[in-house]
Amino acid sequence: MSTMTVHEDLVFDPNDVGPDCVVECWISQGPRANDPSFDPRSGDRVTLVDEDGETLRGRVTSRDGNRVWVQVEIPGLLSQSA
Repeated sequence: MSTMTVHEDLVFDPNDVGPDCVVECWISQGPRANDPSFDPRSGDRVTLVDEDGETLRGRVTSRDGNRVWVQVEIPGLLSQSA
């Protein structure tokens, strides 16, 4: 497992985050689309940004080519879990 960067890696739509906090992202639509060193794998930590510029952290759960599924860390949600 590795940490990818301190700036945004992927773009996500908050409306597409599922009940398990997983969202599908496309590498080709993200800030690192032209970065050949960006190669997220399951377990990697990434930074996500939405269209309003809100930045969140997450963990890659799976990848299929250009598509990456990330479990988003939603502030406040983790503190409410038992």
